[in-house]
Amino acid sequence: MLLNHSWRAVCLLVILTAAACQSESIPTSGRPDGWPRRVLITNDDGIESPATLRLAAAFSGLAETYLIAPSGNQSSGTNFSDAARTGRFHVERRDMGPGITAWAVDGFPADCVFFALAGPMRDSLPDLVISGVNTGANLADAWVLSGTIGAARIAAYYGVPAIAVSGIDNDDPEAVDAVAAWVVELARSEVVGHLRPPQFLAVSLPVGPVSGIQGIEVTERGRGLRSMTASRMAEAGAGLGTEVWSFDVVRDALPAPPDTDARVVEEGSIAIVAMRVDESDPDLHRWLIRNRDLIPVW
Repeated sequence: MLLNHSWRAVCLLVILTAAACQSESIPTSGRPDGWPRRVLITNDDGIESPATLRLAAAFSGLAETYLIAPSGNQSSGTNFSDAARTGRFHVERRDMGPGITAWAVDGFPADCVFFALAGPMRDSLPDLVISGVNTGANLADAWVLSGTIGAARIAAYYGVPAIAVSGIDNDDPEAVDAVAAWVVELARSEVVGHLRPPQFLAVSLPVGPVSGIQGIEVTERGRGLRSMTASRMAEAGAGLGTEVWSFDVVRDALPAPPDTDARVVEEGSIAIVAMRVDESDPDLHRWLIRNRDLIPVW
């Protein structure tokens, strides 16, 4: 199905901003019993991901459940949105089981959130967005590139509480079931009920048998544990021309600092990191106000 709206990027953002304003009516004194009552589940591994399907099934008997995820793997998509650029969503209705309303989106994780909030869930926004469960980990500064975290970030920016969950082996049915059940408990806990946008949570689990999980730690996000490499693969030839370079982001062979998500997961525990969408820097803002005479005059 092709949704060919006349929206362009600005129109899409206006609609979503209105949705964010609607969400501000949520009381700050706590969530009602049975919260969340409407859940949006997405990911960056694709709508057929076993962990995501199991998570949607686990919620389907407890809440009105929407599963809106990319039609294929879109890992490392950050919070890029193709629809914000083109003004169109290409989506397909899917039957993913009883109690689940599902669409596959030909786009990125952020497109899935945009489509949900501006389209089928616009008149009654989700209480919570869960992005995941992502295969592999999103530790330390990997969050910058993560499509899993990007989807949660977009949801929180537009006023919907969100959590991003990473770290699972899709080929381990026991792990898939156990993690899905735990994420449901987390979603219905006072911890997630306390979230107020632009806050969201990044949750990272050790990949492997769930019997090896040692516990849960609230921790800081590690920094500076990854480096980038780029190497030329093909010569350009004489004069100007096209060159092909390989690009890779690798984790440096350095021990993760104590009390960071990378160390916590390395030691076998689940890491929970408090995140915030707002990137304004109050310290720098105050410094600029005090030193505005240093800014060149126009």
